[in-house]
Amino acid sequence: MLERNRKPAETYPINPRFRAYGKARIDIAQRAVTREDWDRLWKRSAHPFPFSWGKTWRHCVEYKVADFPAEVGFFIDILGFAVNAFDPDYAMFTSPNGEFHFAIVPTEDAAQATPPDAIHLQFSVTHIFETAVELERRGVIFEHWPARSFDTSPLLIGTFRTPNGIGIDLWCFDEDWINEDDTQLNLTNEEQSERSVASHSGQESSRDPDDDNIEAGRILYLPSEESAENLETDPDIEEDELVYLPDDNM
Repeated sequence: MLERNRKPAETYPINPRFRAYGKARIDIAQRAVTREDWDRLWKRSAHPFPFSWGKTWRHCVEYKVADFPAEVGFFIDILGFAVNAFDPDYAMFTSPNGEFHFAIVPTEDAAQATPPDAIHLQFSVTHIFETAVELERRGVIFEHWPARSFDTSPLLIGTFRTPNGIGIDLWCFDEDWINEDDTQLNLTNEEQSERSVASHSGQESSRDPDDDNIEAGRILYLPSEESAENLETDPDIEEDELVYLPDDNM
């Protein structure tokens, strides 16, 4: 296996140019409210996508676990994931149709394992309640039973964890669940209500209903003058890359 350097995140140097670009993008996310705002402010990336995909798989996220056998058994025999690569010290999983890939590797030192909340695996599903009931039947324990992300949201989210504590979120949008009949799942309305309340216990949603005006996946890139301050002094950035959004434009 490839031996990687193990250093605290704060010890890695950060190019200030990268941060300046990032602040400019965050600035737009904070300013834009409507779809028209996004369309009006959209700017191309400073650089084109540089990768030409390989022929076997395109993308993989890897994490480390202290209990490798438990994680392997969970994904293969409980969740039914397909195996793309496997040996005693490495496992790469995918869906039955190969839409995505992720991998796990063992570590002898539990302190070097990926912290449970460092990453979440997220899957968009249909029939989320039916899926959750089936997972419970297989022995999966839900940390948060599927419930709306806020009262009027079309989005349902449920969460459970792998044996090593990595969170797995199930997402289900309006078109996927609106016609779902919970009575077919042998769950009473009272049971559904109790589970939904439990999933929200002690939590407040930070999502603003106005966010629904923003098309999912649309990100705009436009520096404000303040956030682009570092960009102006960077000799590698052309002047025509700097486009500012005055405060009175929003």
